[in-house]
Amino acid sequence: MASPHELDPREALDTIDRVGRRVRRERWWYVAATAVMAVFTAACYIGLVAAPAAVGDLVLPGVLVVVVLTGLIGLRLRMIDRAAARLENAAVWASVGLAVPTMLLDKFLVPEGFTPWAVPAGVLPALPFIVLAWRVARR
Repeated sequence: MASPHELDPREALDTIDRVGRRVRRERWWYVAATAVMAVFTAACYIGLVAAPAAVGDLVLPGVLVVVVLTGLIGLRLRMIDRAAARLENAAVWASVGLAVPTMLLDKFLVPEGFTPWAVPAGVLPALPFIVLAWRVARR
């Protein structure tokens, strides 16, 4: 490695650009993991209302698929910046917070079966993950 006195400014800028491109490329894996969580969360809540009898047969395989997908994506991720980590914590807590009204809506207002009301109610807890994916993608 060259000493600080021998550092070429062009080489330093090229290195900075190369690292910046790598970080931006890695960010898309994080966006993909967030999108998987949004789709899975919405599918779970919609499935609870649309097919309550089949939930027992679909929950374990669904959880296994999501764990494998997010695990594979997680292996691809090398780093996550602090701002994205803070956004992720906020998204998880917001999703948990929105799960309570979703369950109450499913219990008392949304009719059983796949109705037009099941989709918006099911997407409600997935919204924080959608917003997180959008915010990280446009950074």
